[in-house]
Amino acid sequence: MMVHNASRLLLIAFDSVLARRCCEDLRIYCDIDCISSMADLERSVINPGAVIYLMDHTSANHLYNINFIRHQYPDKQFFVISASVSIPLLQQSLHTGVNDLFIYPLSEQDKQALLCTLKNKTSVDIFNELPVTNSEQGGSKIIKEHPLFVVLELIERDYTKSLSLQDLSNAVHLSPSRVCHLFKDICGITYSCYMLCRKIEESERLLAVAKSSISSISYQIGFANPSHFCRTFKEYLNITPTAYANGNRDVEYSPVYLQYQRLRSELFLDLAREVQEQSLYFVGKHHAS
Repeated sequence: MMVHNASRLLLIAFDSVLARRCCEDLRIYCDIDCISSMADLERSVINPGAVIYLMDHTSANHLYNINFIRHQYPDKQFFVISASVSIPLLQQSLHTGVNDLFIYPLSEQDKQALLCTLKNKTSVDIFNELPVTNSEQGGSKIIKEHPLFVVLELIERDYTKSLSLQDLSNAVHLSPSRVCHLFKDICGITYSCYMLCRKIEESERLLAVAKSSISSISYQIGFANPSHFCRTFKEYLNITPTAYANGNRDVEYSPVYLQYQRLRSELFLDLAREVQEQSLYFVGKHHAS
């Protein structure tokens, strides 16, 4: 028998520290029910207005949980809030129909976007609202026709090769200085910082799952020497690669890395729109034939 809690938000989080902090952030806006274990989730009879899955870093377990939760609540608005964004997480979110993906801790803009969706598209009772700001809501400033979107796609494909700025500029028929200015103005970080962040993001995944040495991983992701990799990792995460590989997740992201992660989460919306447009195109083509 389902317990109807349609006016309440369901927060699923297996990390007690993250769950407590997120609840403190959101309880001033709406009522929240919390599930803190997979066993409780499997036994749950809650029928909420919307669902949030809160996670730390991408792992096979988290990706499985996202799929499981979507099947548990197929008709609910489903949001994932993660301490970091990765390509496997983006792919799984798109594949399972996650409605939106946010970086934790939530920025004021992300809170506004989340609360706006909860108010307009769900039955969750929002009894406090953030003041509307002039900042953009609902996605990245980088649409897929923008030359910078092409640059980001090229980086995604070949970031381990440390593409030169000249190579990228040639691909989009712009000068290197113009690409630099676009990157800084739109992404909020420099091209070189983005490249380093992308490599560090991949190193997080490899350190968590691979049995390779620190040196091997540093070369694999495109660093010229392991010392540079270790310094960069420590600068961006405030922890050494060795400690991370040994299971320590007490990270403290630098402002640059946080900005990079937020940019990645914003691009999720563009990717989702593109997938949706492609699906509509093929459906329309099928019906026309």
